[in-house]
This record gives sequence, structure tokens and C-alpha cells, in this order.
Amino acid sequence: MSTRSSPRASSARSTNMTINPLTALADWPRRQLALMTFSTTALLRGSQELRRIQQESAERATQHHEEVAERLREPCDYSDLIALQAELARFNLQEAAHYWNQLANAAFKWQADIVSSAGEAMIEGASEPTLESLQRAFEATLNGATAAAAATTH
Repeated sequence: MSTRSSPRASSARSTNMTINPLTALADWPRRQLALMTFSTTALLRGSQELRRIQQESAERATQHHEEVAERLREPCDYSDLIALQAELARFNLQEAAHYWNQLANAAFKWQADIVSSAGEAMIEGASEPTLESLQRAFEATLNGATAAAAATTH
């Protein structure tokens, strides 16, 4: 006689384990840690992206202003001075719009990553997360980020 169980029997056992409240309660710390870890990962990726945008913007601005400063070392007439000033104003406005656009896009992507990763952690094994669970996960992520920020400033 074989001691091997049928696939159907093992499926029934795994279903009973996931429905069992004690198993779910015992699994809660792992799920909570997974949520915090996924959220932290998304938070750090977003932070890296914001830093990258800031760095690239600062490099472009530094290069352009160094070029203008180099041109101002030599004597120029008043019309050239006005043209340089207008070019700096145009460049600064254009770069500011580009910078804020990039930051907004990164923030939207960041938010989507946080909600997505939190939804995956909270709804493990479900086909589609519910709106309510995503909202709870997002609020938990924001509360955790606020608490972490407060802890680092004190």
C-alpha cells in the first residue's frame, strides 16, 4: 500500500491551512514584515529616482551657467549682456518646467509602486486586490514613512 497522497488530498490540506484562523494568525507577522519591506523598498527606489533627477538637473544648470559665466569674462556690449540675461532666464524657466515635470512623473510612479507592492504583500494569493485593501496598505505605508522620518529627525 502506498503512503503517497493524491494531489486532490494535498490540495484540500493546503486549502484548510489557509482557511485555518490559527495559521493565518501565525502568518500575520511575516505578512506585516513583508508589507513593511515592500513599502520600504518602493520608498527607497523613489528616493533614488528623485535624487537622480536632482543631480542631473543640477549638472545641466551648472554646465550652462559656467558657459555663460565664461562668456561674461570678456567685455561685451549692452545688447550682448541683455541677450545673455534673456538666455539665462529662458534656460532657467525651461529647466524648472522640465525639472518639476520629471519630479511629478517620478512621484506618480513612486506612489503606484508603493500601492502596488503593498497590495501584493497584503493580498497574497488573491487575483485582484480590493480598493479598500489598497487604501489601507497605502495609508499604512504613509504612516510608516512619516514615523520613520520623524524618528530620523529627532
